[in-house]
Amino acid sequence: MASSTSNPIMHRCTICFKTYKRREHLQRHRASHTSERPHRCVLCNASFQRTDVLKRHLQTCDGTPASTAGRRRACDRCVRQKKACSSSQPCENCARRGLECQYSNITPPSQSGQIKVESTTVAPPAEHNQIVQEFHPPGIVEHHDQFDPIRAHFGDDFDALIQEAVSEFPLFTGHDTEMHGLSHDWLDSHFSDPVPLDDASRPDRSCSSLSDYHGYSFNFLYDFTSRTGLVSSFECGTFSQRLQVLSSFHYPYQTHQIELTDSDFQSFGTVDGISILHDDLHVHHDIPTRLEWEEDPAAAKLDEIVSLVKEVVTVKPNNSTVTHTWSPALEDQCRRFFSPPRFARFIELYWAIWHPNVNIIHRPTFDIMSSKAILLAAMALIGACVSPDPADNEDAKMWFNCVEEMVFCDDDFCSDTEPNSPLDGRSPAPNVLASKPKLQALQAAYCVCLYQNWEGNDASKRRIRRRRFSTVVSVARDMGIPIARHPDYSQQTINEFVWEEFVAREEIIRTFLWIFLLDAAFVIFNNTPHRIVIREMGTHVASPEACFQAGTAEECLEEIHRWMPPSSPYGDVLLREVIESVCIDHLDPSIQQKLSQLGPLNLFVVVSVLHYIIFQHQNLFGVESQLLPIRNGLRNWIAIWEMYFDTWAASPPHGMVQEDELTPENMWKRVGFVRYTPEYWLLGSLLTDRIASNTSGAQEENDLKGGLDQLSSNASGATLATSITRNPILDKYDQTSMRQVNDLIAGFQRVQME
Repeated sequence: MASSTSNPIMHRCTICFKTYKRREHLQRHRASHTSERPHRCVLCNASFQRTDVLKRHLQTCDGTPASTAGRRRACDRCVRQKKACSSSQPCENCARRGLECQYSNITPPSQSGQIKVESTTVAPPAEHNQIVQEFHPPGIVEHHDQFDPIRAHFGDDFDALIQEAVSEFPLFTGHDTEMHGLSHDWLDSHFSDPVPLDDASRPDRSCSSLSDYHGYSFNFLYDFTSRTGLVSSFECGTFSQRLQVLSSFHYPYQTHQIELTDSDFQSFGTVDGISILHDDLHVHHDIPTRLEWEEDPAAAKLDEIVSLVKEVVTVKPNNSTVTHTWSPALEDQCRRFFSPPRFARFIELYWAIWHPNVNIIHRPTFDIMSSKAILLAAMALIGACVSPDPADNEDAKMWFNCVEEMVFCDDDFCSDTEPNSPLDGRSPAPNVLASKPKLQALQAAYCVCLYQNWEGNDASKRRIRRRRFSTVVSVARDMGIPIARHPDYSQQTINEFVWEEFVAREEIIRTFLWIFLLDAAFVIFNNTPHRIVIREMGTHVASPEACFQAGTAEECLEEIHRWMPPSSPYGDVLLREVIESVCIDHLDPSIQQKLSQLGPLNLFVVVSVLHYIIFQHQNLFGVESQLLPIRNGLRNWIAIWEMYFDTWAASPPHGMVQEDELTPENMWKRVGFVRYTPEYWLLGSLLTDRIASNTSGAQEENDLKGGLDQLSSNASGATLATSITRNPILDKYDQTSMRQVNDLIAGFQRVQME
């Protein structure tokens, strides 16, 4: 438990016991416990508890008299999310997401003069459970393609909570709620065998325990830690979305078009609301004709890929993981998989389905002809893994190890280079364009780590985590992390601006950030010591998506001038400086507001750094006071995220496409799984509370032991030193399975149900 001296004075509500740092916030909160509505609209006679709500109402009031007994204008879900509601049944927001639309009603007085309180529930349209061909936004109802029995066990209320959390960014219904003392009663429970609480020890549910953690639950991370596969683990859209991307793809050089016919669409069905692809999906997988190879400009690159595969199969390096034997039949299989039509389709799936999750490659300037063959092969394998066609998924696995060997034996990847460093401590290094071949080799290696770690077998996962990824980190250091910085573009004109150089620097920055994030994932979920230290994170933060997704040099420079002025957090600020700022005790609200402009990717990096610190702390001898920087960081981070969510999440420069505007053509612009970043904050808070509980228990045990040792030393004349010893929360290291973290999360979920 943190000492009371480290926390500011808190003002506590005497009714629900919520606490606030500022007295005026408490006074405003008290009004919620009364029925008084002293502030009245002069136009429609509606009354409100707070003046700020009245002011917002006056901006849209049309003068229509307010009914004192009519139905509330907004549904319950829109009220909680503070969104505009169409007041229909169901409202537009709930209908678009296929969710239940519920109103807490006060019906007009009956003939007897009594007022009856009731609740109206409107079920989603019946056609929502059918396979439809209109495009729906990702991650709404079908976040994963499997039915989860845990959700059935949790009941309807919890399922509704999951649907809300998956449908969009997490909600914040109490912006005035501050981090305050958390109950640690559940921390001492053994999650593998929870002990039911008796009535005397059961916590008071008048104030939900979810409020201690800002209403979050592990909707995404529970699935992430219990499943494998890119589609099941990340934000890869719904099955129908992936199907739409596949069906809308057009290969211009094809003699007989790959299309999904009406019968193919009819071959899909639903089980428990989840779309299932049957084995009778008919997609053209034959060897392409000579005309298709000759007319496609990418044919030369694909021939190079086939030649590289043949080389690693024929001349196997020492300790090679390739088990194939080259033969005419194997060559036919290789050419069929890397044929121009299938390759083009895989690349399109990579962009539309996978790219939002790990956006390290610049799509507007991406050119197949100038890209390294190993990068194209790795991208194609990921595209095949996220394809809705099971044949693509199975065929890709055949070439996993071959492409891995190709990448990690590549000359650019293996070449020894002196790390590039700026002339001074902060200026960008020159000639970043010369680093493009090595950068593409590094990006290819990163893609290999991704598909092997989530799609490969256990041996492949261990090999990636223990050997290959360490090489990736070393190559990144050889490139020179300090070169991942931008110059000042604020005074540049379009004639001075070199778009290719901006793109190269931004790709380097993002590649380094995602390498760190994969390292953090191994720390968090596999309990593996980290390879990267915080002090070497001297890169600039990633630029806004509006700049990175711009389609022309003119558009890019315009967005840079708009969103990246020197006064912005994208100015000459290093990532490690942002991290240090977040971990201070009292972070000024104006600084929090400024940092909220950094967007989801950069904020994801910051909260992942806090997990670095948590890992170090729980594996060292320590005391409760050493948790203070972690608690500061967690408290400041969630305040920053709330500001980001309220101001920037649904609009540029970060929210570049609205959920109801998604098409196969613009899906690559959406936000990926980083939308669930607050769950990483929740996991960090959970681990910190467990560590504090363990530390407190160990301190009491050592105090008792110290008293006995003192008696012994008085008798013998010798003094024995005592120290705080405790078991780490996650006591198994370098685990391929994420079971430890999943058990921790499941235990938290069970406690929330009680």
